[in-house]
Amino acid sequence: MAGVLTNKAEIEYAVMLAVLDFQTEFVKSNYLHVRVNVFDDLIYVTSTRSVSIPAEKELARSPEGLELLRRFYRAMFDSCQHVLRARIEQAIGEKVQNIVTDLDPKAGLSTVVIKLFAPMNLSSPH
Repeated sequence: MAGVLTNKAEIEYAVMLAVLDFQTEFVKSNYLHVRVNVFDDLIYVTSTRSVSIPAEKELARSPEGLELLRRFYRAMFDSCQHVLRARIEQAIGEKVQNIVTDLDPKAGLSTVVIKLFAPMNLSSPH
């Protein structure tokens, strides 16, 4: 994105595109619904998969399988989160301090929480 984004809607849109591109390219998942919320120095992204993975649903039937899927998803995400960090920083012009993620395999819901080093100066959309 060119220029500095200060409008909340523009920032949310830029983050949504960065996360979707990352998920599609590195996790090979497609999402039906994505919601981004910006609060000062925190950005919350929730995504719902468009297609559930039958093997994941089966594994998630037991508590052990559910925990294994969550650990696997976090490890997979952690191994390439530097790419997402760079894309978000480029998109919004702010430095990212930390990114954490979680997956609910039963619901096909992915959650990403992005912590910035400083609160964003947000203006209202025109």
